[in-house]
Amino acid sequence: MRTTEAAPRIRLVHIITLLMLISISIISIIQIAASFKAERDSLYETTLELNYESAKKMSVTMNSLFKAMENSLKVTSEHLGRSEQIQDSIQAQLDLVTGSSNYFNSLLVSDANGNVLAVSPVSVGLTSKKLTSKAVLDAIEQRKPAISAPYESITNRLIVLMTTPIFNSADQYLGSLGGTIYLRENNVLNDIFGSNSYSSSGSYIYVVDGAGNLIYHPDHNRLGKNVSANPVVAKLISGQSGKEKVVNTLGVPMLAGYSYVPANGWGIVVQSPLEEINEKSMGLIQNAILYSFPFLLLILLITAWLAKKLTLPLARLAATANKILNGKQVADLPKVRTNTYEAYHLYKTMIITIDALQKKANQYELEAQTDNLTGLANRRSMETQMLDWLEEGLDFSLIVLDIDHFKVINDTHGHLVGDTVLKYLGKLLLAMASENEYYYRFGGEEFVVLLPHVTRDDAYLYAEKIRNKLEMTISPIGQPITVSLGVSSFPTDGMTALEVLEHADQALYFAKGKGRNCTVVYDPKYT
Repeated sequence: MRTTEAAPRIRLVHIITLLMLISISIISIIQIAASFKAERDSLYETTLELNYESAKKMSVTMNSLFKAMENSLKVTSEHLGRSEQIQDSIQAQLDLVTGSSNYFNSLLVSDANGNVLAVSPVSVGLTSKKLTSKAVLDAIEQRKPAISAPYESITNRLIVLMTTPIFNSADQYLGSLGGTIYLRENNVLNDIFGSNSYSSSGSYIYVVDGAGNLIYHPDHNRLGKNVSANPVVAKLISGQSGKEKVVNTLGVPMLAGYSYVPANGWGIVVQSPLEEINEKSMGLIQNAILYSFPFLLLILLITAWLAKKLTLPLARLAATANKILNGKQVADLPKVRTNTYEAYHLYKTMIITIDALQKKANQYELEAQTDNLTGLANRRSMETQMLDWLEEGLDFSLIVLDIDHFKVINDTHGHLVGDTVLKYLGKLLLAMASENEYYYRFGGEEFVVLLPHVTRDDAYLYAEKIRNKLEMTISPIGQPITVSLGVSSFPTDGMTALEVLEHADQALYFAKGKGRNCTVVYDPKYT
C-alpha cells in the first residue's frame, strides 16, 4: 500500500511563542499609541495654558506701565500749561522727565501749529522744525490724549507717538506734549520682553496695536507690518483674550496664548511652534520604547522557554508514538500530563505577561502625573485633585509660592544650579508633608500646596511656616532662598478651581510687589 508523505506540521511551542509575540506586539502598539496621544495632548494643553498665563501676566504689566506713561505725560503737560514757560524752561522740564524715567525714547513739545518748541534729548535735532505727520496733525485736531499707529518719523525712525494736549489756566489750547517709542531701538518694550524673545524651543512673543500692526517682534524687519489677517490678532483687535491653535501669517502652525491690554488697546501673543511640541512628544515615546524593549524581549524569552517546557511532555509522547508507528520497540511509555494541565500553565504565562504590561502602563501613568525634576506631583495631578474636592463640596485652601529672584539664580549660578535649587525646594516640601498636605510643582519656579479642611487663616500660618523654614535653611547656592506666597480658599475666594487658583496667584503677585519674602492672603481689592 502506497502512503503519501504528510505535510509539515507547526510545533506547538512555535505556535504558543508566535501567539505571545503577536499579543505582546498588539498590546505594546496600543499602549504606545495611547501614550503618544495622551502625552501629545498633555503637552498641547500645557503649552497653551502656559502661553496664555504668560500673555496675561505680561498684559497686566503692560497695562500698568501704559497707565503710568499716560499719567507722566498728563502731569508734565499740566505743569507746562500752568506755568506757560519760556523755551529754556520747557527744555529743562523735558530733560528732567526723560532723566527720571525710561518710559519714552524722547519727549517733545509743539505749539498749536505743530512747530517744535523743545525736544529731549536735544540730540534728536527737531527743535524749531514743523511736524507734519498724521499722528501730530490728529493730536492738534483732536486735542485729547492719543497713541498713534507705527510710522516713519522725519528722523527716519519707526516710532509710536503718545500725545496729550497742553492747556493754560484759561483752558486755551497751547499745543501738545508727545512721548515717542523707537520701535527698532532699545525702548520700554525691550525692558519688559527682552531684546530677543525667541526661546530655545522656538517660542516667542509679539505685540500688536489696536489695528493689528506689529509693535514688538523679535524680528525687527517685521515691525510696523499689519498682521490683522491672523485669527488671533483679529480677536485681540476686538478685545478678546484666550488660547488656541493657529496658523500664523507665515503659514506656520502655532499654539498661541493671547491677552488684550485695556490701557492702550494693544494685544500680547505668546506662541510656540506646533512642530516643536510634536517632536518632544515623539522623543518621549521613543525613549519609552527604548526603555521598554529589553523588558518585552525578556518576557518573550521567558514565554518561549515556558512554552517549550510545557509542551515537552507532548513532544515526548509524539516521539514515542512515531517510534511505535515505525515499528520500533518502546520499553516505557512517557508519563504526560493532561491537556487541562497545559492549558492551566499557558493561562498562567499569559497572566504574567499581561501583569508585566499593566505594571508598565501604571508606570507610564505615574510618570505622567509626576514632575521628573522635583519628584512632586505635577499640574495635571493638582487639577484632578481640585476637581475631585469641588465635586465633593470639600472646603480647602490653596497656597501658591514662587522662588524670589530665581532668574538671578539662573543667571548667576547657571541653569544646572537652578535645577538643583528646584530639587532642593521639592525635597524640603516633601519632608514637611503629612497626610493632609499635598504639594505640586505648578511650572517653572512656582509651586502649589493644597490643604483640605483648612481655613485661610490656618493656611496663612502654614505658608509662613514654609517661608520661615526656607529663610532659615541654607540652599544649594550657599545661602537661604526666599519665596513669596499667595493664599486663597474654596469657597471663600472662588467657586471654581480656576478662580481659586487665579486669586491665589493675584495674592502672590501682590506679595511680589510688596518686596517679596512674604505671604499675602487674597483680597478682592487685588483684582
